[in-house]
This record gives sequence, C-alpha cells and structure tokens, in this order.
Amino acid sequence: MNHTASASREKLAYIALGVVYIVWGSTYVGIRLVVEHMPPYVAAAMRFILAGGVLLAFTYLRGTWKAPTREQWTNAVIVGILLMGIGNGLIMSAQRFIPSGITALLVATFPLWLTLAEALLSRGASLRLPVVSGVLVGLLGVFVIASAKSDVSFSGSATPIGALIAVQAASICWTIGYLKAKAIKERLPLVMASGLEMTAGGLFLLAQSMVFREDWSRVLRAPLSAWGGVLFLAVFGSIIGFTAFAFTRHTLPSHVVGTYAYVNPLVAVIFGRLFFAESISTQTVMGGLLILAAVFVTTMPKPTPPAEACQAEDQ
Repeated sequence: MNHTASASREKLAYIALGVVYIVWGSTYVGIRLVVEHMPPYVAAAMRFILAGGVLLAFTYLRGTWKAPTREQWTNAVIVGILLMGIGNGLIMSAQRFIPSGITALLVATFPLWLTLAEALLSRGASLRLPVVSGVLVGLLGVFVIASAKSDVSFSGSATPIGALIAVQAASICWTIGYLKAKAIKERLPLVMASGLEMTAGGLFLLAQSMVFREDWSRVLRAPLSAWGGVLFLAVFGSIIGFTAFAFTRHTLPSHVVGTYAYVNPLVAVIFGRLFFAESISTQTVMGGLLILAAVFVTTMPKPTPPAEACQAEDQ
C-alpha cells in the first residue's frame, strides 16, 4: 500500500472512529427503550441476525462474497459469540436494572482491561507503572459508582450487584474478542466478516434466550417504540457502528481506538437525560471521572526512547 493510500485509509479510520463516538454512545438509550418491553436476549438476537443478514446480503449482491475457509468460519463464530453473543447480551440484560448513563460509564473500563491484557500477553514487557496504577484507579471508580445507590438502580433502593458484575464481564469478553479479531491473519472482507460475526452472535443469543426460557410473547406485545429501538440498534449500532469499529480496529492503534470510551459515556448521559430524565449524582460523576482518567493514563502511547527515535528518523 503506497503512502497516499495509507494516509487516505487512516483519515477514513478517524472518521469511522468519530461515528463510533456518537453512535455507540446513543445505543445505550436504544437498549433501555428495548429492554423495557422485550426480553433482552431475544431482542439482541433479532438485532444482530437482522444486521448480519443485511451485511451478508449486501456482500453477495455486490459480488464480493467468497467462501470462507474453515479457519475463517471458526474465527467469525468465536469473535461473534464473544462480542455480540456474550458481551452485548450481558449489557442488554444489565440495562434492565442500570440506567444508560451508568452503564456507559462502567463499560468505559474496556480499554483498561484491553491494556492490561496486552501487558500480560507481552509477558510484562508493556506492564508500566501507568498501566498498573490506571487499572487500580479505574476499578476504584467502578467501586465509587457502585456505592452511589441513589442513581445506580432505577428505584434507588439497592445496588444491583449482579448487573454491575455483568457489565464488567461484558467488558472482559469484549477485550478477549477484540484481541482475537485483531490477531486474525487471513481476514475476510470487512463487511462480510462483520456480517458473519453478527449472525453467529445473534444465533448464540437466540440459543441463550431459549435456555433462559424468555417470554417471547412480550415481543409480540411490544409497542412500536420498542420495535423502533430494535431497528435503530440494528442499523446504527450494528451495521454502521460495529462496521466502523471493525475498520478502526484493523487500521488504528489500540490506544487510539480505546478513546471512544471517553466520549460514549458523555453521549449516553446526555441522551439518557433527554429521553428518560436520568439523573446522575456528584458521587457518580466523581467515579466516572476516575474511570476516564484511568483510561486516559493507560491508553497513552508508550514514549519512544531517544535512541530508537533517532534510528527511526535515519531509516
């Protein structure tokens, strides 16, 4: 790839990252709208099966479909189950008990887990003081938010510990899925890969819905607003948002991609306030600031030693 093409691709990646900033921040409100009227797992399954089907149909009609190898099928299924099937399923389930703004603040720990995982995979080579201190400060922020009973749950009477753990488990699943996707060598075309991953995740969510015996009749009784929420999540959150995220994942460094965690909570809090009159206490703001500060510290690029910098300039 020549320099001009590389620069254009990088520019498009930053535009895609801007889409992720806004679109994914707004999806938390869409999720809340849906789970108020539909079971979470079957609703998430509809979202991803619809989005995945549209992407695969687009790939086929455009003539860019190619038969995946066994390894590519396996990779798509694993990534889809981790990101959509488990990660998003847990978020959908947790948001029955946690306001959208709080959920987004807790999900902001994803870059912390990602940075820590990369440090562990490098056998401590990237395990610097900012990484360790950032993870500890981020977890402190989670604790501060979890102890703010006045606005962590809808009723304000108790802290939904199970839902808080589910959100962190979702972040860890996203970390594993992200690293798995980034390590894939023989990649499929972006849109096709996204379609396969979403379809695999959606089918896994459908299986979970059956295992948990969700009441599917609630889907039929759901108002048009909930169906609109599913459509919004499928089109904007998945087809547009996830495809944009996948593009940035393969183009930009992890510490740059992770910056979406700074913006998503702000967008979610604003939309949660506008559409659901969600309040947020000073204690929760402080916890959120601790998380965002920790993310900022841990995702900063490692400074290049002077000797290496000089060597790079000479090449």
